[in-house]
Amino acid sequence: MRKLSSRETFLLVVVAGVAALGLIYGRDGTLGGGQGKDEALKKLEFGAPPVVQLAHLARVPEDYDPKARNLFSYYTPPPPPVVRKKPPPPPPKKDPGPMPKPVTRRPPTPQKPREIPPPRPGFEYIGFMGPKDNKIAVLEQGEEVLLATIGETVGKQFKVVDFKYEMLVIGYTEERWAGKTTDLPMKR
Repeated sequence: MRKLSSRETFLLVVVAGVAALGLIYGRDGTLGGGQGKDEALKKLEFGAPPVVQLAHLARVPEDYDPKARNLFSYYTPPPPPVVRKKPPPPPPKKDPGPMPKPVTRRPPTPQKPREIPPPRPGFEYIGFMGPKDNKIAVLEQGEEVLLATIGETVGKQFKVVDFKYEMLVIGYTEERWAGKTTDLPMKR
């Protein structure tokens, strides 16, 4: 004889359970196979339903009110009347008092010429390579890759000044921007 699979075992248990319930409740659906059926029916008897005498109910006719709301028609009520406020009266005129003194104008001060800001670098900082004491900046200009250490010139007007955390400090070679620097963030 072969061993039953888990599916077959489950189905066998379900069939046995249904058969056991059939034996317990019997054919008529009551517990114990029909014993006490008459007693259960006696408990369910409520008697005849009550009869309502419609002739004895009060009839009060309702009068039709033509101004009342009609549920079967729709209309838009007119807008509420617009209440216009009167403008406030003008304030009373004040005495101007004595005439103000004439203002003397100062001669115009010479203006400083506008300072031209230094140009932005035309390359991007990709990262660095090399040892901590001698880093080499890796720059990208279009499809060209440039390498520069601290103090080296990049292009004609830029030079590498310092390395910061994820940032490169760029200086300028032209004399008018000699002391200025620009921080160039690392490209992501």
